[in-house]
Amino acid sequence: MKGILQKILRVVGIFVPHFISMAGTSLPLPSDHPASIQFSAWLTAFNTGDRDVLAAYHNNSIFPYSIASRDVRGLDHEFGLARASGGFNVVDIESLPSDSTAVIVMKEKRRPIYGRVSITVDVSKDEYPVTEFNINPIITPIKFIPEDDPRRPYYEKALRPLDASLRRKLVDDVMKVLREEYVHEELGAKLADALNVHYEEREYDSFEESSKFAEQLTEDLHEAGRDKHMGIYFIEPPRLKHPEMKDQEPKFEPRLVDLEEENFSFGPITLDTDSLPGKTIATLPIDSFLPSTEESVAIWKHIRAGISAKVSMVADADALIVDLRHNHGGDPNTVAFIMSFLQDNGPLHLLDFVDRAGAVEDSFSTLPLDELPEGARVFGGTKPLFVLTTENTISGGEDMAYGLQAFKRAIAVVGEGNEATAGAANPITKPHFLCEEEFGDKWWLAAIPTLQPLHPVTHANWEGVGVKSDVVAGKGEWIDVDDAKQVATRLAVRVLEQGKNEL
Repeated sequence: MKGILQKILRVVGIFVPHFISMAGTSLPLPSDHPASIQFSAWLTAFNTGDRDVLAAYHNNSIFPYSIASRDVRGLDHEFGLARASGGFNVVDIESLPSDSTAVIVMKEKRRPIYGRVSITVDVSKDEYPVTEFNINPIITPIKFIPEDDPRRPYYEKALRPLDASLRRKLVDDVMKVLREEYVHEELGAKLADALNVHYEEREYDSFEESSKFAEQLTEDLHEAGRDKHMGIYFIEPPRLKHPEMKDQEPKFEPRLVDLEEENFSFGPITLDTDSLPGKTIATLPIDSFLPSTEESVAIWKHIRAGISAKVSMVADADALIVDLRHNHGGDPNTVAFIMSFLQDNGPLHLLDFVDRAGAVEDSFSTLPLDELPEGARVFGGTKPLFVLTTENTISGGEDMAYGLQAFKRAIAVVGEGNEATAGAANPITKPHFLCEEEFGDKWWLAAIPTLQPLHPVTHANWEGVGVKSDVVAGKGEWIDVDDAKQVATRLAVRVLEQGKNEL
């Protein structure tokens, strides 16, 4: 079986002379287990921290990105994780239920963060191609906290098995937040009642593990309502995960070099001069919206300058395709900042965040040209523009798509097989911690939206319904074209040939 590992690694240009040495200080994995062999190949590529090596590994159909969970679904996401983590060491083989599946616990090399990988491979094919790959952060397993570590009592208290009284207290605390804080008062009461019914009907009696119970509560809230930002989480308090911080709360502060390596969360920007000779159709893929205000990060000016440089690349194009198919949200201030390059006559009022009483808590507008970073060049508000989405475009990605559609700035929102986007509008702006007396500080978190966005044109938002597609790839006129970018490119050619900014 070692020969198969070497064959897989040679395919992507990685040579590892000794199986066990490949992962450094990692726990060695079985050399005769197919899923473990393929996991080892992935980990070897990942731990190089080399973007080209990762791209080569995935380009050989051994591990298609489409089967992976979000953190590694795409080269930019995976490379960003590799940079942030410094790679992984294997610390535990949790289970090997069959030749095709492995569940493995890892620890980041750079940060004190643990994660669990579940990998499934096709054992009927050579090189064991990956058919499913999920990676998720987990709480530090108590087995890795020494008996004499002063943090251990806190973990023992928080990680003890749930009993009926703890489950009752947790449900009661969630119900209280829903009734008193949720932005939609009537729906909050309905959701609270729904959770109570689940409890009274003894559907929660079997849950002893906190993380599993949190997942179930979240699932039940999503079933009773449609708020995809809402969730109940069992998390590791930063002060315990980062004991060197003592009483300080760790603050997110990105490194500029990492953001530059990750292209400030932009995908490959293209300038197509072939589809219509004499004209340029640009594509601007935006995968997320980085924090970019003075309140959020110290290097906010550098971030805005980096984003400005990226968006300025499409300024001279004759038509623009804004690709939000892989966008998973981010900072609404950054949405507004990028919109400044796509609209004229700033400041333009884009959106308000209002509370359950209708009071405006925050407001977002584009910037005037003279407030953009030095050297900024804008695409402007008159040339043809199209937006690409999928059913997984969510949150901040929907914010941008909704605004471009509502202001009639986009000629069409083109869905890649989807009639609408995910439908997550209501932001999480403050934490609600639960049952701190029972579990300790900041272990249980209720993410309950207390605000909702309101658009100045529609006086509504996309919560629960998503941003509707004007055109759907693979349907109607485009039944034979599944790629939304191809559809948008053909529409752009049509519009440019006709010389008008409409279909």
